[in-house]
Amino acid sequence: MGQTFGLMTFNTTHEAIQIKDILDENPDYTSSIISTPGSISAGCGMSVRFNYDEKNAILQLLADKGFSYQQIYKGNRVGVKSTYELDQ
Repeated sequence: MGQTFGLMTFNTTHEAIQIKDILDENPDYTSSIISTPGSISAGCGMSVRFNYDEKNAILQLLADKGFSYQQIYKGNRVGVKSTYELDQ
C-alpha cells in the first residue's frame, strides 16, 4: 500500500504560488510546492502537492476565492516511485 496524495497543476508559476499562499493561510491544509513531474504535461514547472483527503475542501476554498488551476491528479507513491492519474 502506498501513500496517496493530490497534485494540482497550473498554467503559470504565479498561479501556483498564489494557491500555495492561500493554503498556507489555513492551518487545516497541508501542502507543498514541487516540480511538476516529467510524466505530467502542464503549463508551468511547479505544482502544489496536497493531502488527497482534503481535496474537496481545498477545491471549495479555491472556488469561493475565485482561483483556478489547470488539472488535479491523484498520486500514489510506493517506495521511491510515484504514479499519477488524472482526477478531474
